[in-house]
Amino acid sequence: MDNLYDGIEDLLAHVDYLIASRDFPPRLSGEPDLRKSLPAIASKYGCRVAGATLGREGVLTWAADAFCYVPAYRVQTVDTTGAGDIFHGAFTFGVVQGWELARTLDFSCAAAALNCTALGARGGIKPLAEIERLRREGLRHDGIERFRDWAIS
Repeated sequence: MDNLYDGIEDLLAHVDYLIASRDFPPRLSGEPDLRKSLPAIASKYGCRVAGATLGREGVLTWAADAFCYVPAYRVQTVDTTGAGDIFHGAFTFGVVQGWELARTLDFSCAAAALNCTALGARGGIKPLAEIERLRREGLRHDGIERFRDWAIS
């Protein structure tokens, strides 16, 4: 979900997990700072989680009155096509598994990062074991200064 269109507010009233690109929350809320726009969106629409993917910088979410920031993994990037789709698929998998939010976000970042190591939208989809190996052994980007305080350990 990245575009504003007629009826979006009616739709958002039924969304539990809103994770969009970094530009969407500011456009929706009118507040350019994600630290303000994400809580505002969660409050206004009743989302359990309101978040923004930040590309190679990771993901920031607001849930249960707290932020969770997960920095992205460092990989040899070949093509970023499909990274967002893989992130969202992996996020859905984590929700269905009943994982806590931080683990779900970390898993999603790892799956998306690995997809970027091959050409095409689905070229780098990896099995669970490879995603988990990256989570255990992978290097991360340092994160951006304004979100570093919310990184998971």
